[in-house]
Amino acid sequence: MIIHDSAIKHDKLLLLGALLCGCLHHMMFYEKAWGISYPLFMLVFYVYFYWAVKERCELRFDASLLMVLPIVLLSLTYTAFTNSLFAFLNALVIPVLIVIHTTWVMRKGAVHWYERGIIQAVLEQLFLHTLSYVPMPVKVAIRSLAGKINASRSQQIWKISAGIAISLPLLLLVVSLLASADTMFDRMLNKLPELLKQFEIIQFMFRTGWIVIVSIALFAYIYGLLHPKEIKQPMRVEDEWGRDSIKSANPDEYPLVANKPMRFDATITATILLIMNAVYVLFAVVQFSYFFAGGSALLPDGVTYAEYARRGFAELVVVTVINFTLLMVTLHGVDRSVPSMDRFLRVLLAMLIGCTAVMLCSAYFRLSMYEEAYGFTISRVLVHAFMIFLLLLFAIALIKVKKDHFQLMKPYLIAGMASYVLLNYIQVDGIIASSNIKRYETTGKIDTGYLGSLSFEVVPYLISLQSKHPEIEGAKEALQTIKDRLPHKLETSWLSFNVSEWRAAKALQKQTD
Repeated sequence: MIIHDSAIKHDKLLLLGALLCGCLHHMMFYEKAWGISYPLFMLVFYVYFYWAVKERCELRFDASLLMVLPIVLLSLTYTAFTNSLFAFLNALVIPVLIVIHTTWVMRKGAVHWYERGIIQAVLEQLFLHTLSYVPMPVKVAIRSLAGKINASRSQQIWKISAGIAISLPLLLLVVSLLASADTMFDRMLNKLPELLKQFEIIQFMFRTGWIVIVSIALFAYIYGLLHPKEIKQPMRVEDEWGRDSIKSANPDEYPLVANKPMRFDATITATILLIMNAVYVLFAVVQFSYFFAGGSALLPDGVTYAEYARRGFAELVVVTVINFTLLMVTLHGVDRSVPSMDRFLRVLLAMLIGCTAVMLCSAYFRLSMYEEAYGFTISRVLVHAFMIFLLLLFAIALIKVKKDHFQLMKPYLIAGMASYVLLNYIQVDGIIASSNIKRYETTGKIDTGYLGSLSFEVVPYLISLQSKHPEIEGAKEALQTIKDRLPHKLETSWLSFNVSEWRAAKALQKQTD
């Protein structure tokens, strides 16, 4: 009992130390350029580190301390120099050196910094030991503040808190992409700080989030160094017939069977989906108000409907890919053994798919208007096809949301293969040429040089364009460019026969005659 109380007290002090470091980090770096603050915070971090591990390893002037020297010297460059390239590179190199050094200090007997094993040790420290303790600060805080709270309720509270903390970086990324994609959504977000200015809630939340994230990261990293997760290594032995078999490292246990797959917690996942869906619903409302309404809603001065609609398709496609990843992780990697939570997650996933469909439609129409303004290219047409393919994948996934026994792999493979084959046979270059010619007849603008760089499928369209509009500049040159690419008959074998090439040569020869 005394040992348990001592461990709890140590965890509280460790969390308080991390919180102090988080506050100092905020004070040194918030709205301030990096300067002497960088080496000062390095000093703060190492004081916290050596205080936290003082019972496991002492501060000695040995070889391990020499690695602090390059860290100190690189940190001082933010004070001594202003080279932006090295400032960027050092921001990446210094954390890597710190992780290598602190991991080596804690595992001196097992690995040396110059051995290949240090890479595995560092990766384990970051992605196994540290990440597994990210919820730990919430547990310690709840245990400290709430006292003897109901165990199950306490567990749910920290899971929800962990879900909020995990969703914050993803939320910031998605919101920035959506704001970049849609002018009105960006303006609406910009108005929120004005509406809440009197309370300064946004600034308070940002500052608090800054301190919390830094504190949790430091606590989880140091706690992971002190309490690494045990990795059970199976050992290979020979049976009575001399065949290899895998047994547990503990001889008293039964031979190992297939491990149960790791599942993400349902409460944490539901919290993340709730937060993301709230943003997506808000974005969908903006789309129906301004974009799909055809400009019927009043746009601010200086923003035309065409300008508003022609931007943001790339950002929306990126958000759609993020949503698809979130959908797949939830469907296949989350523990949905509790029926009520399973139903709730299905509702959230259905909302996610619905909002994503709105984003895909918005991105599709935006790209169409962009093409009408600036022309059709291979990359833009392929993005169109990719959006249609994503919409198909989401539609198939909706069946999986409704019927859990439905297997996604087979229809996904069929859809992927069929879509790729179809993309090969629809003659993308021909579609590009035809669409650009129709655009020319409407706007009088066309890039014949680009058409001349496409495949032989565009020859009939260019010939038709030249015959209908002999005044157009560049069509003859584009056809000549394609003609120059045709192989000479005497230099080709019948084994190299190509239908498109043959048709292009025949059409160009007929035009010459």
